[in-house]
Amino acid sequence: MPDDDEAAEDERLLAELRGDDRPGPMPAGMRASVHAAFAKRRADSMFADVHEDSADTPHQGLRDTGDFAAAPRYVCLRAAGVEVRLEITASDGRRDIVGRLTPPGAPAVEVRCPYRVTRHEVDADGAFVVRGVPKGPVSLVFQRRGRAAVTTRWMAV
Repeated sequence: MPDDDEAAEDERLLAELRGDDRPGPMPAGMRASVHAAFAKRRADSMFADVHEDSADTPHQGLRDTGDFAAAPRYVCLRAAGVEVRLEITASDGRRDIVGRLTPPGAPAVEVRCPYRVTRHEVDADGAFVVRGVPKGPVSLVFQRRGRAAVTTRWMAV
């Protein structure tokens, strides 16, 4: 007669074979966000990928404040011959983004969230400021004059 450990192991194996450990259906809100993000994809763009992110690699020598949400986040994204530097800060439950496109050449930046797109001016040096971005996934698109657009990968802010 099997002991309790063997019975538990048998039940675990049967549950695995039934698929009990598989994730359930995707929540409707998440499914809608995925569809909205996919609909905003741009095949005509160069993609700028995250090269450095202070959320992943905090600077050495800084004191531990214990509140990382209050500290600015610095992100550097790169594509062939292009760099986008961002400073992201939390403000009243939303995010403010200050950034620079190097080399400059885009008159505006589109800030894409799953349910809205806003346009913001980029100055002659490639600098821009965006206030009140909702917390969640964000992608930036820079339409450059006479060159391929630069699109950042979706990232959580």
